[in-house]
Amino acid sequence: MDFKSHPDKLLIDHLREVGDNAEALAPSHLKKAAYIAGSHHDIGKFTSFFQEHLNSGRKMRCSSHASISALYAFDTATREGLDDLTSFLVMSAVKSHHGRLLGLKTMKNWLRGLMDGEDECLRMQYEQIRNNASDVKSLRFPPKLDMDLDNTVSNAWLTAMKLLQEFHNWRDYFNGALLFSCLIDADKHSASNNPFSTSISLPLERVMEFHDNLPNGNMKDLRDMLYYAVLNWKLEGRIAGIISPTGTGKTLAGILAAVKEGRRVIYSLPFISIVEQTYDIVDSIYPDQVLKFHHMAFPDPNSDENVSVEDILLLAESWDYPMIVTTFEGLLASFLSHRNRDIKRLHSLYGSVVILDEVQALPAEKWNIIKEALKEASETLDIKFILMSATVPKLLRPESGNIIDPLYGREPNRVRVNYRDKIVTPEELAKEVVDIWKGNESIMVELNTIASAERVADELLRSEIPIQFLSTHITPYDRRNRINKMKEMLRKGDPFVLVTTQVVEAGVDLDFSKVFRDLGPLDSVIQAAGRCNRNSRLAKGEVFIRRIRREDKPTDFSLIYGKFTEQVTLKIIKESFEEKDFRKMLDSYYEELEKIRDLEHQSIDVIDHVKSLDYDKLEFSLIKEEPKYAVLILQNNKAMENLNGLRSAMRTRGYERSAAVRKWRANVEEFTVKVWQKPELEYDERLDLYLANADIYDSIKGFTVKETEESLLW
Repeated sequence: MDFKSHPDKLLIDHLREVGDNAEALAPSHLKKAAYIAGSHHDIGKFTSFFQEHLNSGRKMRCSSHASISALYAFDTATREGLDDLTSFLVMSAVKSHHGRLLGLKTMKNWLRGLMDGEDECLRMQYEQIRNNASDVKSLRFPPKLDMDLDNTVSNAWLTAMKLLQEFHNWRDYFNGALLFSCLIDADKHSASNNPFSTSISLPLERVMEFHDNLPNGNMKDLRDMLYYAVLNWKLEGRIAGIISPTGTGKTLAGILAAVKEGRRVIYSLPFISIVEQTYDIVDSIYPDQVLKFHHMAFPDPNSDENVSVEDILLLAESWDYPMIVTTFEGLLASFLSHRNRDIKRLHSLYGSVVILDEVQALPAEKWNIIKEALKEASETLDIKFILMSATVPKLLRPESGNIIDPLYGREPNRVRVNYRDKIVTPEELAKEVVDIWKGNESIMVELNTIASAERVADELLRSEIPIQFLSTHITPYDRRNRINKMKEMLRKGDPFVLVTTQVVEAGVDLDFSKVFRDLGPLDSVIQAAGRCNRNSRLAKGEVFIRRIRREDKPTDFSLIYGKFTEQVTLKIIKESFEEKDFRKMLDSYYEELEKIRDLEHQSIDVIDHVKSLDYDKLEFSLIKEEPKYAVLILQNNKAMENLNGLRSAMRTRGYERSAAVRKWRANVEEFTVKVWQKPELEYDERLDLYLANADIYDSIKGFTVKETEESLLW
């Protein structure tokens, strides 16, 4: 009988391929463990139970193979001299390879269940494997087919009990996650007959050519100063920083610093809007070598007609590209997650350069865990991190002191900020904008809530002022088009007022003569100021800070960011200040924030799970809470086409289904908004989507929010 792992692949060939590839992906200290995990992970398929399942496509009794395969892997690992922890991590990886990565306590409970006879299939599988799996003798570290099954289970359980009593560190944690990553990605590549990419480094000359062809402008001298300082900078240590004011060319400087290292580059940013913007830059430097990775992105299936959608998805999920542009959430999920699809790409971060741009946008309560994770990842995974910002918070600042700050003392002084400590309504703020509007320049008005933004927009429309509007109740499709339209209007000098929530912060390349902002955290205020006179076209741009409160509610600031952050900002902010004062004020703000919010002791639960190797208990996200209800806006034919495509993909079966669903789900996200209150709309239960026709989607404000809904900032 020919035993197969997949319809078109012999089982022994699959075991060899996965063993060899997992070993190739692993660092030197884990190569043997990775080979054993890879070459043993499907040994349980040497049974009639699994082969009948494979041939019939039906779920068969005793066809699940992970448990017996994991026990064989543990036995081989211990016989081959791997230490207790590594042997146990091999077993955990194999046991988990079809789902989430199981933690130490969960594995211990599973083994206890085996000792109590809870798996009635285990003995039958073992007997068949003893008789059927003679091919595995050709493996470099072959399993002992007639191992003492009861003794192996008992030894594994005793090992688990011993490990539960021991202290574990980040290195142990990352080793377990890395083994799992190498195994599951090697498995997916073998199953789909896809090779791994061989080219990682990117030619530095392309960055230099791009720089040399940039147009001149008022900021050229400062941008060149930063560029050449980074060109001559030697990145020492594992965590470094680039500090430079808004609009001085940090993006290109970061790319330059990373590419110089000759490693894979991961460029991460806080928001999807600037992921898109940054991707456009790096893709123009390195066409077809850059992956854009976030929940709304799907690699272009038309980029190579010889590559299937399924194979393109595989490469994307593995981060098998020389450069990846992603969100902070996408990056940190690779380190701090139990999900199969997140950890699968961890091995691609090994030996890479990782940029965290606009690092100040990381939530303050997460700074401590992120700093610790980056420090430990840099050592265990041989990663070089580059943190970039106009000001890096003290708690995140690299300890090595390896920070380049070439414009210190030469910072531009492009804006003047006026703060009035007086509570106003959205309508009163709108009246101030109307009074200052002359029709010859563009103005940005940024609010903390969608509800207030809508009220300001209504007042401006009543005054017949041309407006643009951005919030998360505008579909991503429209947000992108509106940002591009505004760039063109600003270039041509067509005046308008942008009313927006914080979707426009941190790096979106728009430049206004005047900016109004509802008071928010000081770093957010300064980010908003970065949209004013960004390219130094004026002698001085003007930023006006006001405090918004709607009737009997608390201030919008405290509703969104909390009263403690509001207190810290009120303590630091001045009635009048300029760009030259930003750095000193931010240093004071971050120092005060660390004290009042006890930031060093946040996220202790995450660290506890890491050091207990409780992978499956680990829950980490930068997003505190998301709106519950997703509404698909059927605003045009493309949105309807995507809905029909997703419905069709959900009905498919087999290998193609996952990729098809992911593709169409990403396309649907382009026309989806999320809301807090349950909408009174048609609901597609299978897709978990509410469906809204175009007639209830306002052409300016999008999916409008009820006043009772304290809508989220984005």
